[in-house]
Amino acid sequence: MIVPKDSPDKTSPDSPIKDSSPPPYVPSDPSSSSSAPPFVPPDYLKPSNYVSLNQNHHSVEGTYLLDPSLEIPSEFLAPLPDGIESEDRRSNFYGSSTHGNVSAILYLLNKPMPKSRNKVLLKTCSTNGTVSTCIRRGGLLPAFDLKSESQNGSVDVKIPRTYRGMITGSTKHGRVWMSDAVSAQAVVFSDVEGTKRIFMGDFSARNDETDDSMVLESNNGNVNIYFEDEDLTPAVVKGIKSLLNKFLR
Repeated sequence: MIVPKDSPDKTSPDSPIKDSSPPPYVPSDPSSSSSAPPFVPPDYLKPSNYVSLNQNHHSVEGTYLLDPSLEIPSEFLAPLPDGIESEDRRSNFYGSSTHGNVSAILYLLNKPMPKSRNKVLLKTCSTNGTVSTCIRRGGLLPAFDLKSESQNGSVDVKIPRTYRGMITGSTKHGRVWMSDAVSAQAVVFSDVEGTKRIFMGDFSARNDETDDSMVLESNNGNVNIYFEDEDLTPAVVKGIKSLLNKFLR
């Protein structure tokens, strides 16, 4: 462990239409109960940290409760992934597959982090599959840094409504798409050659060291961004379910 309309930024992420900038950022209180759903991790989840899942021909999927304060003995840790040279940059969650999909639901506990870092580090990636990441937390903290990428599949991310920080989304043969709700809280600073640079939150209070951040990349697929509590059921399916419920009463 991720309602189309007719306007460019309010359509299904798979619709082959032209894109346009979302409406300007509208200030809101992301910590209010009306904006953010309750943070209730499933009872069966046990806290974990520095989870590393790497498959070749199989998909990676699951739901995890991440406690960044949890110290893990070295004998339980996987070797550092390629490109990571020190323990200070080890991901709190790392999910990777070569020929399968990656689907992760991550609950983040607001616990003290090691002095060497101030964000929860997350990475999800696949070479030939779809990558779907859903992140949930109880408030503005802990801040997180997500890198999610796929060479030959879409990248879907569902973020908490308390997200505050930069988003860089890029694709060579697809498009970067935001849901209506995300667009309403975002400012697109640039959209050039398949790369969008977006900020969510109060830009005047921007702090790169403590803000959330995401880098989302696909080579042959779309990059889709939603809030984690959005109902993504297509309108047609909702209509059919409604009719069936009426007949079954």
